[in-house]
Amino acid sequence: MVASCWCVRIQWASVIGRPVRVLYPGNNRKCNRIFSHSAYIPQTAETEPGTETVSPKWEAFRKKKVVMRVGYSGSNYKAIEEALEIALYKAGGIHESNYGNLEKIGWGRSSRTDKGVHSLATTISLKLEIPDFAWMSDPNGLRLANIVNSHLPPDISVFTILPSQRSFDPRKECHIRNYSYLLPAQIIGISPDSTPHEVDHHISDFNAILNIFEGQHPFHNYTVRANYRRQTSKGSANRKNLSNKLPPLEVDGNNAGSQLVVSNEAEALTNEEFIDDLLDPSGSEEMVDSEDGLEANNNGNNKPISATHARWLHETDEADLLSSSHWRKIFQCSCGPLDRALGLDFVELSICGESFMLHQIRKMVGTAVAVKRDLLPRDILELSLNKFSRIVLPLAPSEVLLLRGNDFKLRKLPGNKKRPEMHTLVDSEGINKAVDKFYRTILLPQISEFLDPSKFPWKKWLETLDANVSIPDSQLAEVRKAWNAWNDERLRKVPSSIFGMLVLSYFASLIVKVTS
Repeated sequence: MVASCWCVRIQWASVIGRPVRVLYPGNNRKCNRIFSHSAYIPQTAETEPGTETVSPKWEAFRKKKVVMRVGYSGSNYKAIEEALEIALYKAGGIHESNYGNLEKIGWGRSSRTDKGVHSLATTISLKLEIPDFAWMSDPNGLRLANIVNSHLPPDISVFTILPSQRSFDPRKECHIRNYSYLLPAQIIGISPDSTPHEVDHHISDFNAILNIFEGQHPFHNYTVRANYRRQTSKGSANRKNLSNKLPPLEVDGNNAGSQLVVSNEAEALTNEEFIDDLLDPSGSEEMVDSEDGLEANNNGNNKPISATHARWLHETDEADLLSSSHWRKIFQCSCGPLDRALGLDFVELSICGESFMLHQIRKMVGTAVAVKRDLLPRDILELSLNKFSRIVLPLAPSEVLLLRGNDFKLRKLPGNKKRPEMHTLVDSEGINKAVDKFYRTILLPQISEFLDPSKFPWKKWLETLDANVSIPDSQLAEVRKAWNAWNDERLRKVPSSIFGMLVLSYFASLIVKVTS
């Protein structure tokens, strides 16, 4: 006779294929919260959620839409999403009939980025087979995350799995994306012998350059323009042919990532409000894009293939039109204090915006560095952020770029209202503790390998930068002249616009008085 504090459950043994009798401590209600092949260890006063011993698989109770926050190193993996799918399947979260087809489980993510970029905040929504004990005494979703992590390598981590509302769309509701770029201090002139005053001067000077990016601007010179251009019917056909040749998109990685499923290639290229980063079609790590007039030769060195590095569009060019997708809003672009990791000095750049295009952040950093090193003039940023300019700009390495965090809001509601699960995902102390641990123990040591300016990737990148980034004075003079004429015309229109607004305001007030 089994005591009342124990219950008996019949389970199929995975190896011998016959039912076996297994004892589970607890009452009937608690023992239903089981893992297949071993018992779930209930939480005690001494055990925090997510820290107890976990079994490799749970028994599915029902299907529920959830949201996961995922981090990974972009250096070693080319199939992060594939690794996540396998881990979720092994943990019991994906039914066998749905395995291998992410569309069947409604897989969606908050953003895509250049390959090789690291992440602490990739947000993924999906419909998951969950156990009935999910989130009991574990509102932060750490227990389910740790079960999935038992099937993942150490440099991919699920920080949380939370219940989500059916209408949640991580890509559309993500309105802030915060990136960090770790830059070797010597790149901006800070040497090991620099005095504190010299360090402060270099950081202040670099901040003055970076701050120019803040605000809403056309960043067409900081991406592959064609990817974000409105397409004609003929262009759409060409784009379809091109998309068939593209390799799988990857999650947040410059050399690593998991394959992303794009359900609608046209939407990925032309969505004006929520378009995210796309994988470089060439898969190359060149300093600039071929669209900008440079390409790599057989020796791996970038050589100019066009004498035009800067020009001004004096009339409409149907082959080079901009759309609203080229405009992006940057909330912050700044440089932090001098820091050190593994004996190497670096500064951390913070780039925070609504969304980013392919290569945008890396071109922003590359251009700012070129200006700081006096390879490009100070006014190049203002010139390049004008919709009529077409300027070749350098592309910084990807190995030190990191997605730090996201924030979400319900776009159809006023203010910054967001779903309850998003408050937990972004603000939970327990989740952020796991994120910080992963950053300190996994990501930072790996990123630190790329902080020596005398080694890969910086040595070659600086050589390429010095050899190719300069713009002929005659081309700069032409662009400056056109910009000055454009600016004068813009300033002349300002008084008339203000006058018009005053007139409209006056007549509006008269109408209100008459009607009242």
